Amino acid sequence: MTIISAQVSDELYKSLNDVAKQLQRSSSYIIREAITSYIEELKEDIEDYNDAVEVLAENNPSVPLEEVVKNLGLEGKIGLR
Repeated sequence: MTIISAQVSDELYKSLNDVAKQLQRSSSYIIREAITSYIEELKEDIEDYNDAVEVLAENNPSVPLEEVVKNLGLEGKIGLR
């Protein structure tokens, strides 16, 4: 396992220690979980972005929302302005 270090504000450090005590976990555990969660979210965001770029690159014609609603038989079932 690799050890890393980071500078954080005194306020964040206090919050980290408070949460660690409340959860009866080490601050290292909280940091690991936070980084893991954040990295996973970023990876999903990057994947979504890349998927969107691919779709846009296909340059397919767009369909107005009103037409989609009509084609799905949703008129009167959702509020459109």
